[in-house]
Amino acid sequence: MDSEQILIQQGIERLVGLVPDACVSVESPAPKGKRYDAIIQLAFGNANIKLALEAKLSARRIVFGQLLNQLADSENPTLLTDYVGAELGEKLRQHAINYIDTVGNVYLKLTINELPFLLWIDGRKPDRRVDGKADHAFTKAGLRVTYWLLINPNRANETIRVIAQEAGGSLETVHRAKASLQDRGFLMEVRRGEWKLMNRKLLLDKWLEAYAARLQPSLLRGRYRLLKNETLADWNLQPLETPLTQWGGEPAADSLTNFLRPATWTLYTRQPTQVVARQLRLLPDAENGLVYLYEKFWPHDDDGLCVHPLLVYADLLISQDPRNHEVAQRLYHTYVQHLLDGTPATTV
Repeated sequence: MDSEQILIQQGIERLVGLVPDACVSVESPAPKGKRYDAIIQLAFGNANIKLALEAKLSARRIVFGQLLNQLADSENPTLLTDYVGAELGEKLRQHAINYIDTVGNVYLKLTINELPFLLWIDGRKPDRRVDGKADHAFTKAGLRVTYWLLINPNRANETIRVIAQEAGGSLETVHRAKASLQDRGFLMEVRRGEWKLMNRKLLLDKWLEAYAARLQPSLLRGRYRLLKNETLADWNLQPLETPLTQWGGEPAADSLTNFLRPATWTLYTRQPTQVVARQLRLLPDAENGLVYLYEKFWPHDDDGLCVHPLLVYADLLISQDPRNHEVAQRLYHTYVQHLLDGTPATTV
């Protein structure tokens, strides 16, 4: 039984204790085509209530935009995780998402036989946490390897040396990352010497959570603003030295979908910071700057004005702007989904 199944089992046990009058059962995995993990059924007499359940091993790694997309248009959307603190709990309730944690906090707002039902327990604290063994596919270095595999899913047979050169990492990093992915069922030897990337949607979710928590914050060089009275409204006309410097985030989403007017500007670069700042006439502004400058974490040069759509998708989901979450769904269906299920890419 994997970690998420154990978490789901713990959630069921918690529900049984909190709602003793209900018969609790689980359908896992969720029906095909759904992005959440399972369905929990609560039977109250002749009433059957279904909860669309998304299980997250660590609340600290939740990317809220991703969670909203996974639970979109579901029946009684519910988060199951290790611990829901006051801030996360308030945010979940504002978005009409139920929650259950393994500490004993719970929020279930349901309708049973056309009558309102509310179970709300808050304030319980977790025991002191002890981090387990590092998962080498999701360390700062391993995330680079996992990203490369996600955008090159048909190249899982490449040698460790080739992956190290293209993903940006040591031979040992690639070896450990691949072993970790194999242990977790994401990398499988389907025939002798032939490896295949498996469970890609789940792998993307795991990568996104770890990228937001571990790698992306370490890549930020700084926030900047423009010189007085200047604007980046014509961002696509700015003098970038591509592919050393490329747009990500909202500008890239605008370019890919023509459906978003950027309010912030994200750049990934391998150029010296002062060079980019001089080209775009940027001034440091750590508190209010709307231009975010990140280090490129992949060594290969890719063509184009923008970074890979999968990274743009990640940028949008990590952002706190609800506008971006809708556009992220458009990006997912057009540019990302085919990487995960092997279907042909669609066009905008």
